[in-house]
Amino acid sequence: MLIIIRADASQSIGSGHIMRCLTLAERLRVQGAEVSFVCRNLLGNLSEYIRRQGFEVHLLPRDEACDLALKRPGQVWLEPTWKSDAEQTMGVLKRYRRTIDWLIVDHYGIDHHWQSRLRGGVGQIMVIDDLANRHHDCDVLLDQNYYHNAVDRYHGLIPKDCALFLGPYYLLLREEFYRARKDIRIRTGEVSNILVFYGGADTTNETDKCITGLSDYISSKLEINVVTGQSNSNKARIKDFCSSRQNMYYHCQVLNISELMNKADLAFGAGGFTTWERCFLGLPSIVTVTAENQMETTKAVSDLGAIWNLGWYEEVNTATLFKALEKFLIEPSKLVDMQKRARNVVGARASSGMEQLVEVIFQRRVD
Repeated sequence: MLIIIRADASQSIGSGHIMRCLTLAERLRVQGAEVSFVCRNLLGNLSEYIRRQGFEVHLLPRDEACDLALKRPGQVWLEPTWKSDAEQTMGVLKRYRRTIDWLIVDHYGIDHHWQSRLRGGVGQIMVIDDLANRHHDCDVLLDQNYYHNAVDRYHGLIPKDCALFLGPYYLLLREEFYRARKDIRIRTGEVSNILVFYGGADTTNETDKCITGLSDYISSKLEINVVTGQSNSNKARIKDFCSSRQNMYYHCQVLNISELMNKADLAFGAGGFTTWERCFLGLPSIVTVTAENQMETTKAVSDLGAIWNLGWYEEVNTATLFKALEKFLIEPSKLVDMQKRARNVVGARASSGMEQLVEVIFQRRVD
């Protein structure tokens, strides 16, 4: 079985799309599929990282229009046009000279126009999305987020016979998280270890803001682990800041984030996919919304009491973060309760959901 994944990463887009696709790609490869990636050569792309995981990467060319467009607020990150991107992607697919069973698309800039153009060159199309703001021409759609109205969000946006996989039950979690879940510890509410991780790119620079806010509280009893991705443009300054502070430790592009999460008593982070990783391990977290597509699901999970939502990043400052830490230091029972609620949001059977998804992919292979 041959599967092609179209996804991008950059300093502006972040690394989330690629990382979750890599998780799915690894599971498909274990089952015997051949998986390759098609990515645009944007600044901060993760092509070398993907190759180190053992997958082939086809890079679409970057031009100045791409880099300029990615700096515009609200840009959907497909440049120069959907037509040219579709033609370039089709050119890659034709090189294989054999049947491509599945095309998996994880890209906010791609909709039914692009997908319909590629339809004739592949057997089936799967879309990974969480915006529910555009039409898709796909056979399977995966949205891992929690919403009060999960099914209704895609009404009228997908073909009637499209198979929907909705909610945290279908999380694309790496194997390390299932191993970490087996060793999950029950937290007492006492805070001695804090994890700061706002995603790989952290385009709004929340990491810098957070560690500045927390630095006044550093003592010999408190350890703070600060994590960034390789694509974080502020990583040098963050590293220097951590080096100058007692018990603040810097990590870049780590392979053991689940281990750091399991050790932590409290986390500061963004409202993206790492929300689910933290919940899966029962890690209480103070969350800042750093992108519009995080608003709805962050509020929904906060309403369940599984996270503490600070709101939109422009309204969060160093004082806000410091006060949030103080709140939970004073009321440790709230962290104990949040831990239980976080674990319940995802549950222990997320691997079963991904197995069901993989099974459907293999059942629908082209004969």
